[in-house]
Amino acid sequence: MRTFALLLAICAVSASVATSAQAQAPATATPGTSLKAVCVETDRMMDWREITCTVPAGATPRRFSFRAMFTGGHDDTSASIAPELDGQPFACGEGSKLSLFGEDGNVSVFCQFERSALPAVGARLKVLIKWSHAEFADYEFSGE
Repeated sequence: MRTFALLLAICAVSASVATSAQAQAPATATPGTSLKAVCVETDRMMDWREITCTVPAGATPRRFSFRAMFTGGHDDTSASIAPELDGQPFACGEGSKLSLFGEDGNVSVFCQFERSALPAVGARLKVLIKWSHAEFADYEFSGE
C-alpha cells in the first residue's frame, strides 16, 4: 500500500514539473514568413541584446514585425524594445507594444510596421532589447 501511495506521489510531482516546463516555453512568434536569416546579433550584455536586420527589398512582404520574447514574467518584470531605422529612432505602427511591466508568464514586446513606412530599399532595422526580472527566450523578425 505504501509503495502504491509513493508511486502516485511521484507521478503527481512529475506531472506538475511537466506542466511547469510547458508554461515556461517561449511565446509564439508573429504569424508570417520568418526573416530571421537577415538578422544578426550585433551586441549583447546580461540584460540586453542589440539585433540588426536588413529589411528585404521588393514589393513583398508588405508588413513586418519584430518580436522579442521572454519567459518567467512576474509582478516586477519589465521589458522594452527601442527600434532604429538607418541610425534614426523609428516609430512603429499602430498596435505595436514597445514595453511591458508586471506581466506574468511568457511575455513579449513587438514592433509592427508597413513597408510604406520605410524610407529606402534595403533599410537596416536595429532593435535594442532590454529586460529585467525575466529570461530572454528569443526574437523573431517576420513579414506578411
